[in-house]
Amino acid sequence: MIRNKLFKFFILCLFLQNSAFAIQELDRIVAIVNKDPITYQDLNHGVNKALRFFELNKIDPPEQDVIEKKVLEELIEQKLIEAYAKDWNIKVQQDEVDNIIKNITDSNKISLEEFKENLNKQGSSYNDFVSSMRYEITLKKVKNREISSRLNISEFEIKKHREKLSKITPDIYDVSHILIKFSPDPTASEKKEKRLLADKILQDLNKQDFKTLAYEYSDAPDSSEGGYLGKMKKGELPEIFINNIEGLKAGDVSKVFESSNGIHIVKINNIESLGTESKGKKQLVNKYKIRQIVLKTSEVYSETDVITKLNNYKIDIENGADFTNYAKKYSEDFSSTNGGDIGWIASGYDQFLDKELSLLDVNEISNPFKTNLGWHIIQYTEMKTEDLSSESIDNQIRIDLINERTELLYQDWFANLKTEAFIEFRND
Repeated sequence: MIRNKLFKFFILCLFLQNSAFAIQELDRIVAIVNKDPITYQDLNHGVNKALRFFELNKIDPPEQDVIEKKVLEELIEQKLIEAYAKDWNIKVQQDEVDNIIKNITDSNKISLEEFKENLNKQGSSYNDFVSSMRYEITLKKVKNREISSRLNISEFEIKKHREKLSKITPDIYDVSHILIKFSPDPTASEKKEKRLLADKILQDLNKQDFKTLAYEYSDAPDSSEGGYLGKMKKGELPEIFINNIEGLKAGDVSKVFESSNGIHIVKINNIESLGTESKGKKQLVNKYKIRQIVLKTSEVYSETDVITKLNNYKIDIENGADFTNYAKKYSEDFSSTNGGDIGWIASGYDQFLDKELSLLDVNEISNPFKTNLGWHIIQYTEMKTEDLSSESIDNQIRIDLINERTELLYQDWFANLKTEAFIEFRND
């Protein structure tokens, strides 16, 4: 009897000792960003989230240390953005969070408790979801304040882009991308090192999946999604991309090519041909004065959430709410600063807009529809017929160029923010 009690006491001591060690390990600080710690528990949580992403998308995961490095970089970015928002009094109101959760539960016809249970089943938690949502809203507000409002596209740039559009066919390219980014003032040695890395990645693509290598090596913001850029018309791609994908077919990978920003590799996942536009002929087309509200999906907002929000905006506007005010308050593209106004758009410029415009009468609001920029509702307030051969669609070109540059500018802005921060890594 005494031996049994002693044995049980010994086992209990081992259990308590191991539990204490596990708790101590989770609380271990792996990095400090300014004054904020990042713990091993934070890191482990992010790694598990990344592994779920790989499993869901059927991607072979990189080595554990690669995932940990990537997750740690993302955690550092989050700490810096949250600190910056605090310094500049950029706040997320509680009703912004509550409204999003209500939209999710309403659209899925579930209670809040059921929503929490679903998160638990997915390996997440309600508190984690709310924290992630607050960060996504904060990041959006920082980008809007610090980047979108500072972008300016010159008339020369619009003219140059318009000339480029006149020389290409309107094929839709489904593309992925790897960027090996240069530092703001790269040395010759750094450029040589990164060129060698890019050459190695290109060779590895013969035996490894593009998505896996993009996650491991790419410095682009889409690297966490395997480098996927989405579907874009040829004219919406950066000019340097167009020059380097000429002649490529679906499934092909470009050669390594270089810009002032860094070194690039592009994969053509698919090409959808829309036919060749007639050239040198005058053509009468309908032009529409359009305004829009655009929302984008994210880890926070699913397609169902976004569609529900846009349907609610449509109902509110039809019942008397002001479209311009709603666009300024809610739209997630650059046109929001103009109350959603994107100016005169000609039929034939965008297949998605054409389809929706054909269903609408003047001042009628569309149902939500999807383009490569996100989910939209649109309204046209005027329509006219003109000869397109001598007319431009400058407002739309301006929007395309701004959307092309926003993330690039954000990366440079964030690099400066990171340079000024105190970051300490603890490897013990």
